[in-house]
Amino acid sequence: TIVYTSDHGDNVGARGLWGKSNMYDEAAAVPLIIAGPGVRQGTCDTPVSLIDISETILDHFGAELDTVRAGASLYKLAAAPTDPDRSVLSEYHASGSVSGAFILRRGNWKYIHYLGQPPELFDLRNDPEETRDLAGDSAHRAVCQEMAAALNAICDPQAVDTQAFADQAAMIAGYGGREASLKLGAPAATPPPEVSA
Repeated sequence: TIVYTSDHGDNVGARGLWGKSNMYDEAAAVPLIIAGPGVRQGTCDTPVSLIDISETILDHFGAELDTVRAGASLYKLAAAPTDPDRSVLSEYHASGSVSGAFILRRGNWKYIHYLGQPPELFDLRNDPEETRDLAGDSAHRAVCQEMAAALNAICDPQAVDTQAFADQAAMIAGYGGREASLKLGAPAATPPPEVSA
């Protein structure tokens, strides 16, 4: 059995943005393919998440964990009737970012919650390129409130973000502080070529 996936995407100039530090699909979405004995060929239209891979591994080996977890086996999701309203959560808390960001996908809606900033709401059925933010539109206020409530039912965004940044600070301190940490490992991006004056 093979599971094929990758890191998230990159804007590559979409919206005038370069890099991948945002929550739009071109930067946040990942491919996910599973193939092997007993896996029916085709497309599963139920939204899935990378967290579902851990459940798939447990299912594959017939293993169990006695804990409550958020994911579901890809085998079971693919075999079940399509559930377009399944909620999928994604988070971003990179070191150096101003605040955390959260995506909640459910049905044709994509809700992006930023701590300390206004949210964004997109109707992916009618606007798959995410060009029209409906969060400030009074006609979509109820949907925005429902998505915010659904996100808060999954996690407390402020508490999760606070914990993420505290964990990052502890890791940096464990490496001897910021300056010592910057000297470890490879740079985060390809360095620009040196220019001689």
